[in-house]
Amino acid sequence: MATVGGGTRSGADIAALLADGDFMRVWGGGALLGVVRWLETLAVGIFVIDLTGSAAAVAAVGFMRMLPMLLLGAVAGTLAGRFSRRTLLLSGAVAAGLFALLLGLLALMDAIAVWHIALGSFLTGILWTTDFPVRRTLLADIAGQERISAAMALDSATNHVTRLLGAGLGGLLLGAVGLEGAYLLGAAIYGAVVVLLWGIERGDAPTSGYHRNLLADTVSGLRVIATERFLMAVLAVTVIFNFFGFAYTSMVPVIGRTTLHADSFAIGLLASTEAAASLIITLVFAALAPRRGLGALYVFGVLAFMGGALIFALSPNYWLSLAIMVVTGAAWGAFSVAQSTLVLLASTPMLRPRAMGALVLCVGLAPLGMLHLGWLAEHLGAPAAVAISAVEGAVALIAILVLFPRILRPELPGA
Repeated sequence: MATVGGGTRSGADIAALLADGDFMRVWGGGALLGVVRWLETLAVGIFVIDLTGSAAAVAAVGFMRMLPMLLLGAVAGTLAGRFSRRTLLLSGAVAAGLFALLLGLLALMDAIAVWHIALGSFLTGILWTTDFPVRRTLLADIAGQERISAAMALDSATNHVTRLLGAGLGGLLLGAVGLEGAYLLGAAIYGAVVVLLWGIERGDAPTSGYHRNLLADTVSGLRVIATERFLMAVLAVTVIFNFFGFAYTSMVPVIGRTTLHADSFAIGLLASTEAAASLIITLVFAALAPRRGLGALYVFGVLAFMGGALIFALSPNYWLSLAIMVVTGAAWGAFSVAQSTLVLLASTPMLRPRAMGALVLCVGLAPLGMLHLGWLAEHLGAPAAVAISAVEGAVALIAILVLFPRILRPELPGA
């Protein structure tokens, strides 16, 4: 991959993307969706642990939110190639907004139960399933091959901004106006997303090479991806991060409440600090637009994240835990900014929706990681569960490096 000197290319790419109305609408819609996602995740986690006192219940709700990715990830990739991506995004935002409104009203009437929250998490999880194969593929289509790296860096940076804002809002709203405040604000934000996406002018034609049988198309796409060894290695690292690493986020409210004895605002600050560190890393990436070292950034980002999660689990002090969030946040940022970029650059335009769908399928293994973590937490406690999962993830990642060392120095077309 050629190195871009002086950041000139990066600045020009970003300026061109920010001047594109359609890119701004899709990017802005993703930013608003991210705020809702993290707002609900933190608020729901704190509410459920306070209501039930069960770490397994918190993990179960997280499982329901991520389950659609496992069940529908590959199918979403096929749909993204067969139908208008704008229409798919709009439909998902409208449905999720209605779910949030209904849950907000139930919470307002003090009639909400854990099963309502779990069902709502599953239904809105269907919208998150479309993020990679639909929204990010649409961003890549608008950006073009030469600007994919800049587009993904901008989008990853925005994701971390929304994680910062959403986590902070979740803690504040739950403490100030209860769970209903989080859900009703979410419904209003979904409405704003619909308005943004409605104004997209550029049409997105379905990708050629698809047939009428949805299942056959999905299976054939997975078979093609299975022959791409580099893609398979990238997807394997994604599996490791989401099964052993990402699942720990569901335990942050639990550890914050039961081990660190923090209030809702302080727990929100933990999540926001992690998001801020992620944001800084992705902004640096966007400014430099490195064309070398993406594989190493990807892999060692995951390894550093596992190490940070291990230390967080063992930390007896809130301020040490807050400092460790800087480490895990920076590592998460390095991983996330390279993830979509590597998959998109390694795929042909025809294969991209399916490759991103396969990526969602791998991300969708996070619910199984949450069940694994919840089972450990129920028997050994949340800190021990997070520590064990982090060690397991580090060992699995080292195995991938031994089996496929070329992931550290990939040769990608168009990079």
